[in-house]
Amino acid sequence: MDCCAHEGPGGGDARFDIKKVADGIWAAVASPAYKVNCNTAIIENSDGVMVVDTHSKPSAARVIVEQLRDLTRKPVRYVVNTHFHWDHWHGNEVYPQAYPDAEIVTNDITREAMVKKGLKRIQDHVRQIPSEIAKLKADIQSASPTQRAKLEADLKLAESYLAEVRALKPALPTIAFERTMKLYRRDREVQLLHLGRAHTEGDVFVYLPKDKVVITGDALIGWTPYMGDGYPEDWAGTLDRLAQLDFTHIIMGHGDVTGREWLNGFRSYVADMVESVRQEVATGATLDEVKQRVIAKLAPKHEKTFAAYNDYRPWRTGAAANIERTFAMVS
Repeated sequence: MDCCAHEGPGGGDARFDIKKVADGIWAAVASPAYKVNCNTAIIENSDGVMVVDTHSKPSAARVIVEQLRDLTRKPVRYVVNTHFHWDHWHGNEVYPQAYPDAEIVTNDITREAMVKKGLKRIQDHVRQIPSEIAKLKADIQSASPTQRAKLEADLKLAESYLAEVRALKPALPTIAFERTMKLYRRDREVQLLHLGRAHTEGDVFVYLPKDKVVITGDALIGWTPYMGDGYPEDWAGTLDRLAQLDFTHIIMGHGDVTGREWLNGFRSYVADMVESVRQEVATGATLDEVKQRVIAKLAPKHEKTFAAYNDYRPWRTGAAANIERTFAMVS
């Protein structure tokens, strides 16, 4: 796969590697950042472009728009949101501004979640970020010289993000489907699928059967999954339905482009974690006991699976949160 790196004006944390996955298909793989950005998939069709997911803020989406102009002269016709989390749709507003005819697409469940949860969480960010900024300023005062440079960089990013989130003009999807939406173009078929609950209730998968590429949002990522809005007991079954599709390349919500082998390892972690929590709950163990025992049980098999991003998203921290969410749902 071809690759080239791009970042926004002045650097910041909007950094992407543009990787060619197949003819007319690219993945903009986001680098780990203080305010996380998702990956974006770019699909060039005969009559225009489809973009999948739009990052945590408009400035990151603008980086992609600039790079699109190097890839193709065709306009963006569709923007797909895979789920309602902030780091996948807060850049939506950029696309109708740059391409007035662009439609934003998701399923009914995800659009409703954006309205009922996503909009409220924007205001939560506006209220919470000042405390985050104050803590960073306090930490800088007591930091060692080696720590101070990173904390000062994080402070700059937090202040920049607060300014952006205060100015957000949330662009909600203009098209919503129920379970499946298919687009037939001269050169390819694009399927938008809801395969069941996983990372959220309404996860959207984008499947390109001719190209054997699937785009998963955060139902599959390169580090330990976030399950705060997830359905751990349903997750493996949804991935089993995904596995029935014929594909060779996966563009995940976060992390590098991968193949089916990652699906197998990721699914194994989710299924093993859920089953281990169930077994411990059946013994009457407390949450703290379940966390300790399940992490100890899973670590030999699964900790190394997620080692590539362990400095950014430590497996044990993520696994503890996953166990807590699962404990609450099976208890």
